Amino acid sequence: MIVEQEDSNEGEVTEAASESQPQPKAKGRGLAVLSLLLALLALAGAAYLYYLLVYQSPMTSVTQRVATLESAMTQRGEELRDLQAAQLDSLETLAAQQSEQLEQAQQAMVAALNEASSQAPPAPREWKLAEAEYLLRIANHRVLMERDVDAALRLFSAADAILLQLDDFALHGVRAALADEILALRGVRGNDVQGIYLRLEAVKGRLAALPLKLPEYFVPDGSGVAVEEPGFWDVLSAELGKYLQVRRFDGATKPLLAPEEAVYLELNLRLMLERSQLAALRRQQLVYEQSLGSAQDWLREYLDEQDPVVQEIVKEVDELLTVQLDQALPDVSGSLAALLAVRRGAS
Repeated sequence: MIVEQEDSNEGEVTEAASESQPQPKAKGRGLAVLSLLLALLALAGAAYLYYLLVYQSPMTSVTQRVATLESAMTQRGEELRDLQAAQLDSLETLAAQQSEQLEQAQQAMVAALNEASSQAPPAPREWKLAEAEYLLRIANHRVLMERDVDAALRLFSAADAILLQLDDFALHGVRAALADEILALRGVRGNDVQGIYLRLEAVKGRLAALPLKLPEYFVPDGSGVAVEEPGFWDVLSAELGKYLQVRRFDGATKPLLAPEEAVYLELNLRLMLERSQLAALRRQQLVYEQSLGSAQDWLREYLDEQDPVVQEIVKEVDELLTVQLDQALPDVSGSLAALLAVRRGAS
């Protein structure tokens, strides 16, 4: 019993002590609630920001890109329309220019046709003067470019015959100049280059048949002369002559060609003659003379000059060597200049 009382007393004392002390638990509980609310607000704000960044921002970027693309396409379309308008303007301008040029060309063509149709045909005198002018031009070309005197003389004579038919005193100066030129050309020794070429070709064709020069010890003695009976030394020298041959050589005579060397002689002669032909066509006097001179020396040195064919060939080469290819030709342009002056004055 005593113990229970003590316990009850102790409990009363404890209650009394607790009533007398302050209560901190209620204040700490409010702070915790406030902290929890602040944390919830912060979490809600973070969630909202995350929503804006993750879900709202991409849509906004796509929208902006679409708007930018639409603006660019609109601008491109305007530029394309401007470019098409400029091209259409250029095409219209070009078409207008082409149309104007075509119209001008048509007008010029019509004017030319009208002028040609309105003009009368040339008179016979103009035809004859034109023909004479053409002949004089061809004659000048033959003299200057081809040095063909004979052809030029024939052309000048034909032109003079045409002027004679006209019987016009205005052409007196032309005919006077033409007469002087014809006389000057007749004083020039004409060279028939074609004839020279053919003559050299004929010489070439006979080279293979030309005989070589024979040695002197092959020449037989005169027949029909009485000969005494040979002695011992004569018989001995005749026998030795079958094995030995003695020729006198003083340096002035060259050895004869062997039969197999005759081919090379023919080839060299043919080469020199062909060179002479080419020089004649080009009117190269020095090359012509040198080539024919070499051929002439070989003919006289290695061929039998007693043969009639060789003599004929040597004579032909000698005559060809006298040809002068580079003769000075007179100026024959005076008659053409006078005729042109008459035609200009008449027009």
